[in-house]
Amino acid sequence: MAKTGEVQWSSPIDASGPTAAAAQERRPTVLVVDDDHAFCETIARCLAQRGYDVTCADSGEVAAVAIGEQTPDVIVTDVRMPGMDGIDLMNWLRDNDLDIPVIVISGEHVEEGEFGEKTADAEGGMAAAAQMGAVSVLHKPFGRALLEDSVARALTYGITLH
Repeated sequence: MAKTGEVQWSSPIDASGPTAAAAQERRPTVLVVDDDHAFCETIARCLAQRGYDVTCADSGEVAAVAIGEQTPDVIVTDVRMPGMDGIDLMNWLRDNDLDIPVIVISGEHVEEGEFGEKTADAEGGMAAAAQMGAVSVLHKPFGRALLEDSVARALTYGITLH
């Protein structure tokens, strides 16, 4: 995993594994999945500054390989990506009986209701992710505090996909 403040990118051919020293200093691990490299790195740096070991993947396929190499404690994934998107990744986790809390992020259009509540299109990825059991569904742009709180809650309560 990366040092505090660094971003580590996973790739399908990345064969590096944890060392004995890293195993002794076990910090919670977060896998961030987003096809927007700059956004992914921003999230990763934010979480790394909070003491998490963070790995980035730019697709669901790369994330699946990374999960096979080292199971993260939490996954933060974008809903819409080319190829295997966030919903496909959540289905893959469920199909492979992997109980990893998932936080979904999206730039999908969100309507504001009569009382200020935010609602996503019932056919959209955010609604599907919520129905599938995502721990949190965050709409871009979101604040650092909301992201950090969502990851902390996922680690504390360990809510996973049904």
